[in-house]
Amino acid sequence: MQEALERGPLFDSAIIRHGFTPYLRDYDIVIYHGRGLEYLYRFSHCPFAEVTTAVAGKDWKSSWDDVFTDYSEWLKSGSPDGYVWGICESEVYPGAKYIRDSILAQEWTSKLGNQMHEVLIETNAYNIRLVFHDLSVKELLETDPEWLKQPVTT
Repeated sequence: MQEALERGPLFDSAIIRHGFTPYLRDYDIVIYHGRGLEYLYRFSHCPFAEVTTAVAGKDWKSSWDDVFTDYSEWLKSGSPDGYVWGICESEVYPGAKYIRDSILAQEWTSKLGNQMHEVLIETNAYNIRLVFHDLSVKELLETDPEWLKQPVTT
């Protein structure tokens, strides 16, 4: 599990979508890994998901205007200084970290009676902390159902 999280395609890629699946049990992260490759990381049986900003307060303040939410509008307005939310992806760096001996995962293991794990995924825009039971990774294909490729974002 640690190997898949810390050395797989999630490392040094871009998150383009994330959130709970439509049935609300599992948490999906879709990444773009260059050359048109997209991967789905499905964290199954996810009772805990926390997303917090990684953008500094001063950057939030300078990027408050809606022009920062649309890349084309940001360019048209002269590319003002600030964080451009409208890029619509987040760089996974320094990456995913498997939390060994996680107290949070141990608490959920006790509550649910199944082995749980914790991961922290750090990006340039936000950090995602998940407690989950299992992980599957698959390359997304154009033939995959649309709901699989577009989970609800948080």
